Amino acid sequence: MKLFKHTAAIVTTLLLSGFAASCEDLAIGNDFLQKPPSTDVTIDTIFGKAEYARRVLWRCYENLPYGMETNGRRTQMCLSTIEGLTDLNFDNIGWSSLGKTYYPGLYNASIEDNTNDNGRVTKMQFTRAGIWTAVRHAWLFKENVDRVPDMDAAEKSRMKSEADMMVAVLYAHMLRHYGAMPIIDHALSSEDAEFPKRATLQETVDFIVKLLDSVIANKDFPWSIPADELGNWDGRFTKAGAMALKTRVLLFVASPLFNSPTPFAEGEASEKKMTWFGNYDKNRWKQAADACKTFFDELKKGGNGYYKLVENGDPGIKSVRDAYTSAYFDRGNTETLISSRRNILMLKNNKTFDQGLRWGAYCPTKEFFDMFEMKDGTKFNWDNPKHKKAPFKNRDPRLYENFILDGDDYNGRKADMVEPKPNDPKKEYPKGKDWSQGRIHNLSIITGLVCRKWGLDRNNAAYNRPVQWPIIRLAEVYLNYAEALNEYNGGPTPEAYEAVNKVRARVDMPPLKSGMTQEEFREALLHERAVEFAYEEVRFFDLIRWKKYDVFETQLHGLHVYRHKKTRAYECVPFKLTKYSRSWWKTGWQPRMCLSAFPSREVSKGYGLVQNPGW
Repeated sequence: MKLFKHTAAIVTTLLLSGFAASCEDLAIGNDFLQKPPSTDVTIDTIFGKAEYARRVLWRCYENLPYGMETNGRRTQMCLSTIEGLTDLNFDNIGWSSLGKTYYPGLYNASIEDNTNDNGRVTKMQFTRAGIWTAVRHAWLFKENVDRVPDMDAAEKSRMKSEADMMVAVLYAHMLRHYGAMPIIDHALSSEDAEFPKRATLQETVDFIVKLLDSVIANKDFPWSIPADELGNWDGRFTKAGAMALKTRVLLFVASPLFNSPTPFAEGEASEKKMTWFGNYDKNRWKQAADACKTFFDELKKGGNGYYKLVENGDPGIKSVRDAYTSAYFDRGNTETLISSRRNILMLKNNKTFDQGLRWGAYCPTKEFFDMFEMKDGTKFNWDNPKHKKAPFKNRDPRLYENFILDGDDYNGRKADMVEPKPNDPKKEYPKGKDWSQGRIHNLSIITGLVCRKWGLDRNNAAYNRPVQWPIIRLAEVYLNYAEALNEYNGGPTPEAYEAVNKVRARVDMPPLKSGMTQEEFREALLHERAVEFAYEEVRFFDLIRWKKYDVFETQLHGLHVYRHKKTRAYECVPFKLTKYSRSWWKTGWQPRMCLSAFPSREVSKGYGLVQNPGW
């Protein structure tokens, strides 16, 4: 038998033997009990006081997914962003995980065995992401919190639901990367004979949904953080967050990647229904739509409320651009339903995000620039003389919060984002100025376009504010609802139009045109999700769930931006992006890339972790 100790790479730190525990893992980040690890710290000690018990659950929150490069703490992709796999972004760091592993076509299951901080890291690390530690701590808390003497029954009930939701959030994250997973429904110990085998896709989805339904039904679990707790507990899980996550999970698995007459790739995992359901069922779209409707019905109930799109005119919000930025960036806003919180501050001159943004991981493409519509809702078109002459004017306001564009306000001045034409005298820029003035950091402007999202210009009042990672926000639930209705009904319903138009109205964009076909509406929604959620780890999963392989294979471009010295007229010249080019531009996107590989060492242990197709 494969004993639990043989899978120690997965659950590495908290060891139980007869319910005696080392406090070594629990102490991370908290100096738990303010004493060195020792065998005299038992479960009875940890759960003998509410203050200590709560720390077990707080430790789980530290392992929630966090997609930004911050304060020198490298992301799972070693400075890269997952958007660098899509049409939105090009990664120009040769030693990032995209530059060293994905772009050259070197990714495989063995890479997952040898991830480290030198570029050989991946978008989802099965054994090193901290997820299994958080899952284990969540179950450990739930199984032992009832013994805490100085915690009332209502808090115990509420925090048990937080533990359940923690497991659901982490499994939903892994579902998007791997498909079906081994199901852990209790705190594994040395008494467990082996790590669980990989479940089917249906079993994995049922596991996640059951957890979410249980917390949704708990009367002690709040819809939102009560007003008197916002000062200390903003960011904890809520019923609204659980209902929102359910819509994401059900929409994802209703999509063609999993919900299809044939698997997206052949292999043992597909034969065992771990990477698809085994059929297409239209009712899966209805389940997603129903989950969305239930969320919005609950939102409208008296006594709930709180959650709403951040809009112009809200406290502290002075424009639609402010509203869009606050929705993803600011802690404590009314739109973020689940967020990842770490002690990461927004520092002066944006140094918090220097490595990823300034070193070349965040290089938006011309294709992304072109996605943003004109302010009247028409498509931007380089063949239109008016558009070509003034490409930065009268566009979707979200464009200006995703790109630093020439002439826009930036850090108290007008951004100078043009380059000298070939053979013109080169413009000199003083050293030491920030990266937006004059293209000093060549790595970050390889596409000729510069990313603003997450870097931002911030006034003095904003410095030293902690930055959240928005795991899911309300705008996504609206768009999930619109999509599910469109797919189930064979075309957009009035409710579908209403949902997507609400997101567009937040930034003063006009409603979508009426009378769209199902396919037209689907493409409009994917476009809306791209411009709304760029750099929030949404686009990649939208492309794989709809099997949009042609988008992955599209040759991407940068944009030379020139400006006439006298007339101030712009001349924009596209160019192909070839440095660190992506292998699939030449060979074609391989469907196996839709899901990550499990580490080959874990598969070889024989406890039933079936490898994903093609790896």
